[in-house]
Amino acid sequence: MTTDPIEPLDPDIDESYADDIDDGPYVDENSGQVASHVGRDMVQNVHNWLGRYQAARELSDAFVQETIATFVERVYGPGGLSREAAAGILRERRHVLLVADPGTGRRTAAVGLLGGVPTPRREIPIDDDEQRLLPVDEVPWSSYGRCAYLLTVPPDSRNGRLRELLIAYREAVEKRDSYLVVLLDQKILERPEDVPGFTVLTVTAPLPKELLSRLLDDQGAQLDVDTLLRTPPLPAMLESATPAQIARLSRRIRAAANDPQEPLAEIARKAVKAYQNWDEELVDWFGRNTDPRTRLFLIALAFLQGGQATNVLHAMEKLAEKLAEPANVRGGIGAPGIRQLAKNVSARIDDQHRIFFTLPSYDVAILRYVHGDHSKAFRTRLWSWASDLPMRRGGSPNARIAGRVASAMLAVTLALPGADAPEVRTLTERWWGYQTLRPLVVDLMTAVAMSPEAGPAMRGRLNQWAVQSGSLTLLCAVAAVCGGALADAYPQAVLTRLNNLAGRGIDAVTDGVVAAVRSLWERPLHRQATLHRVVDWAAGQDQRHDTGLRALAAISETRDRAGFLLAELAGDADLQAGLVHAFVLLFTAEGPQGELREALFRWLNAAAEEPVYEDLITDLMLRAGGTGQGASSRFARMSDLLYDWQPLARDAEAPAARDMRDRLNERLHRANPLVAA
Repeated sequence: MTTDPIEPLDPDIDESYADDIDDGPYVDENSGQVASHVGRDMVQNVHNWLGRYQAARELSDAFVQETIATFVERVYGPGGLSREAAAGILRERRHVLLVADPGTGRRTAAVGLLGGVPTPRREIPIDDDEQRLLPVDEVPWSSYGRCAYLLTVPPDSRNGRLRELLIAYREAVEKRDSYLVVLLDQKILERPEDVPGFTVLTVTAPLPKELLSRLLDDQGAQLDVDTLLRTPPLPAMLESATPAQIARLSRRIRAAANDPQEPLAEIARKAVKAYQNWDEELVDWFGRNTDPRTRLFLIALAFLQGGQATNVLHAMEKLAEKLAEPANVRGGIGAPGIRQLAKNVSARIDDQHRIFFTLPSYDVAILRYVHGDHSKAFRTRLWSWASDLPMRRGGSPNARIAGRVASAMLAVTLALPGADAPEVRTLTERWWGYQTLRPLVVDLMTAVAMSPEAGPAMRGRLNQWAVQSGSLTLLCAVAAVCGGALADAYPQAVLTRLNNLAGRGIDAVTDGVVAAVRSLWERPLHRQATLHRVVDWAAGQDQRHDTGLRALAAISETRDRAGFLLAELAGDADLQAGLVHAFVLLFTAEGPQGELREALFRWLNAAAEEPVYEDLITDLMLRAGGTGQGASSRFARMSDLLYDWQPLARDAEAPAARDMRDRLNERLHRANPLVAA
């Protein structure tokens, strides 16, 4: 296995400029790629967008209701059906193949169908790394009875027998008395109408003007939306626009319409320029403004818009130092001051001395332009400077500034063509050492990994780091991300990355993996798959063995959790076989110690209360004890464990435990080959 060289964390900077940045209100609207109104606390911006991604993935009631409330009517086929009529077909026939091309708003159309089924809803995950459907027996089916499921067949599906697999999914859903909507592209499966048990529906894309009008519906009180949408150049923008492009345009219109007194023609012009990332204007601006001080002020303001103008100036001078610009760039009476700089970068300073761009969505457009127009080395230094912005001398980091930087990172990542996220590593390694910033780092990494734009690249990068990186900080961060919301959307991918981390054999990383397993165990949908992976680790003879044992202890921390674990074991022969191998290794060595020893005591406590668990544990111990050489020693260690769990001195206090110990010990004694001989 190859690893990256260990890269030491940057030490705290000696001269901090976050001390001088106030904690006053920040800009109420981040008009970048991924924001509308997000409130005064910019730390919440990344968290809010992660929440939106989660709600969409989980098909939460709130998300479905919001989708239905803003649903633009489109035609379902065959026969020109309305949404209500198509939803009626789903209610009646239970299993629907919805055939439509990607990029046509088909997922919204599917949610429109599911909105007509008054039950819990779930999206069925896929094998994200392989871009194929999971085997039916690996799907985390809901344990809440009747449910409505959405399954999206990947556009580049690698399922060799898709027709048979869809039938298996339908049969599994049918057994659960549930509903199923399958989204697929016509190119993937010829003659979908021949798949038995499904009703095939098609759906058209929404009309662009109607969709944009609906997305701006709440602006009607202050904006003549109908007239605006007829105002050039907006009509030309709507021709052949996809639903995703229209949604992005709607955000740009919102950003451009801050001043209701501004003429509609100007709002339309600015919205289109913002949609086009102000590319022509920025090319022209950088051609006219060659002064490094002005350029650096523009970049600093792109990160700190809405803050105190003097703080932006101070941050700009630190950026000049980071980039090793000449000393005269950093100040002096002959250099342009704040107001001149503001004028030069199309910004305004309000009565509270806060500074804002006058052009909508200009901050993210600037960062996007800079990323595409400069070298990788420049970008590395830029984000190194940005990661230092929240740091303060002798105190905890400025969480508000950290939130603003993270918001900029998320926004520019999603705005870049061929979205990727290499600079996320810079923030992660700089901030992970601060407990107050760790939740923000996890939210940022997770939001990028779940985003439609950068998600595939980020999920691939998480796996690359898990396998190759030599950065302890980065590895621990990946483990934390795998224990969070990403698992609900991509459970198979998360377990793959945790498996790679478990194989690194690094104590601190193992701690993170165990914590992630504990978090996954709290989610009933993930218990079976998580337990299979943990038992595989414990049954192996590589570095994952100890991780598996520690994880078994972690998910048995209480008597209730031990009971959950035994319940999963009781009905799964493969899990039992894996645990037998783990016990062989465990009792061939010195036997269970520490946390695992206490966890096994809780297993025995649960078994003393439930006879079926007594039979399970007895069978596991007998099979493990008699496997291979050294059986007598293993049986002796098992017997010692039983007497440590229920000492003779406490027999009068716990007669049920005493009797179980004696029964189990007698069976171990009879199975011991040395005694039998």
